[in-house]
Amino acid sequence: MLAGSIAAVPGAGARGLKTGFIDVPLFSSSDPSVRATWLDHAVDSRAGLIRINVSWRGVVVSKPVVPTNPGDPAYHFGAIDSAVKDARARGLDVMLTVYDAPDYATGTNRPSNVQPGAWKPDPKALGQFGQALAKRYSGGFLGLPRVQYFEAWNEPNLSNYLAPQWEGKKTKGPDLYAHMLNSFYSGVHQGQRGAKVIGGATAPFGDPRGHPLIKGQERMRPLVFLRKLFCLKRNLKPSGCKSKPHLDVLSHHPVNIINPPTRGAVNPDDVEVADFHKIRQVLHAAKRAKHVRPGGNHPLWASEIWWNTNPPNKVGVSPNKQARWLEQAMYLLWKQGASTVVNFEIRDNPFDSSQPARAQVNSGVFFFSGKKKPSYRGFRFPFVTHRKSKHKVAAWGKAPQSGKLQIQVKKHGKWRTKKKLNVHEGRLFKPSLRLRGGTELRAKVGHTKSLPWHQGG
Repeated sequence: MLAGSIAAVPGAGARGLKTGFIDVPLFSSSDPSVRATWLDHAVDSRAGLIRINVSWRGVVVSKPVVPTNPGDPAYHFGAIDSAVKDARARGLDVMLTVYDAPDYATGTNRPSNVQPGAWKPDPKALGQFGQALAKRYSGGFLGLPRVQYFEAWNEPNLSNYLAPQWEGKKTKGPDLYAHMLNSFYSGVHQGQRGAKVIGGATAPFGDPRGHPLIKGQERMRPLVFLRKLFCLKRNLKPSGCKSKPHLDVLSHHPVNIINPPTRGAVNPDDVEVADFHKIRQVLHAAKRAKHVRPGGNHPLWASEIWWNTNPPNKVGVSPNKQARWLEQAMYLLWKQGASTVVNFEIRDNPFDSSQPARAQVNSGVFFFSGKKKPSYRGFRFPFVTHRKSKHKVAAWGKAPQSGKLQIQVKKHGKWRTKKKLNVHEGRLFKPSLRLRGGTELRAKVGHTKSLPWHQGG
């Protein structure tokens, strides 16, 4: 496996990597025992963050009288409150992704092929909701714990989440999203000092204009969307910018589905794992043009990745391959600038044989039965290597616990320690070792072992 074939961004060595999960049915379950079980599993897997989707239309029963008031009777935050309290009690950071506008905050004359909640969301109303949300989870409201991270919308380059993407030949989605993002940014920061607003959240793929993969569901390619959002030309030179985006973090969903993480997207404006550096290039061009606010550092997050496994999904890869690709993806995303990586699902949804396999996602690190997949071990203790020269191999991993780490090589059927170093729980380790030829390597700290990694000669 070519773990090191993608160039590292400057400063990668000093950056850590936070990992997390999104699994709405489990983390936001109305059953406290289900929430507790799977949040405990997230902690045991050494996740540092969980992402919770907040359906805006799902938490309102009517138009609020004072929409910036988190205690307005129109708001029903019960399920979100429970998930946030249980996650924070276990030391997990929480990221709230807001999407899906209520009817009172969407445009009129919604086309029949557009999902409710996606048609021309009202930026002002979104900002007011963001303010209420940030106030509610500021650490000073009704004893609820603080949430620091708030993501503005989900996959706004897809018309099933944000429409219209185009009006005639003119792009519409990026401009609409810029106004939504800026209003949300203002509202969240009014509601909570020190909160972080995450913008972008783009899906990995788009379609040629006028030729959607799914009839009536137009998708703008993510780099086209982001260039338009940041007022950049195709060559990343600035164009006129009426509404400069405001965000603290830029996110993207570099989902590969069934392709290896070393394989880039076919279209140069789509972004899978190996293409993540292109997101960074767009951000840096926007910063050079002063088209992003505020100034300063803007971390990059991969706020959703996943691979289907077979079983249970025929449109998937083997569980062993998923495990290796997941830990390799963590490394490659970190190498390209990501500081946070979130896997979609901790546990598979039940597979429905009466539905098309392609329409289902089974990408957890647990099977639906609760049995651990090999990817649980890869997520908990990622370890990969790549060859730097004929005589030297570089290793990369994240320690699941503190102690003396051993990097071991398999010789004649036995594991022999090649290098030792001290590590700290949750920290990355990046040693090099002298090694010729192809072999199997693994990392071990205490009684905990990583998956074996095959290093070519």
